[in-house]
Amino acid sequence: MTREPPLLREDGAHRTLTEWLAAQLRREIRSGELPGGTHLRQTEVAERFGVSSTPVREAFAVLERAGLLTSSPHRGVVVASPTLDDLRENFEIRMRLEAFATELAVPNLTAADLGRLHELLDEMAPLSLAKDYAHYYELNAAFHDGIYELSGRPRLHMLINQLRAEPAAFLGLYARPPMHLDAQVSNAQHAEILAACEARAAKKAAKTMAEHLDDALGRIVESIDSGKSSLG
Repeated sequence: MTREPPLLREDGAHRTLTEWLAAQLRREIRSGELPGGTHLRQTEVAERFGVSSTPVREAFAVLERAGLLTSSPHRGVVVASPTLDDLRENFEIRMRLEAFATELAVPNLTAADLGRLHELLDEMAPLSLAKDYAHYYELNAAFHDGIYELSGRPRLHMLINQLRAEPAAFLGLYARPPMHLDAQVSNAQHAEILAACEARAAKKAAKTMAEHLDDALGRIVESIDSGKSSLG
């Protein structure tokens, strides 16, 4: 049975079937439904989503460029299984780039931009990670992106988005993406970042952003190590 995909982005612009399908697969990787090492067959994915093979092939290419899938002539298409070292490297790069983007963005943030960031924090505050993880993840991404897109550096913004997509495959490998998150801690750190932005303290906002990412990395590694030991 063919599904009718929503072909509108949140900004009202039309998106392609390939974009829609890539978003569905990306969400399944992030949630752990498609853990690292899962083989994806083009015909099976096409049948499951009720689409032709062309958007599936194109969606695979999009996710491979994002680091979420790997492909080879012998193994085919597989959900990526990055290592802890890969994750650490990802965060080490992101800390520097996201802090830099934050520093550049602070002078460009308007009252409307700051108001929107406050709205996102207010919407995140009451959410339960056990029940609302996907929604929290989207709001968290929107908060960060709402800052970085105003850096005035489109290539930097694009690179950050690519790097931010990679840990999803790592967390999906363990099928427990919410395990590293503490909503109260994250929300408090977001509020501190926003306060620095409102005060036009660009360097402080950048430093706080880097510390926020460093803390997230530490919690992810700690949770994974704990999960490994508990699983034997």
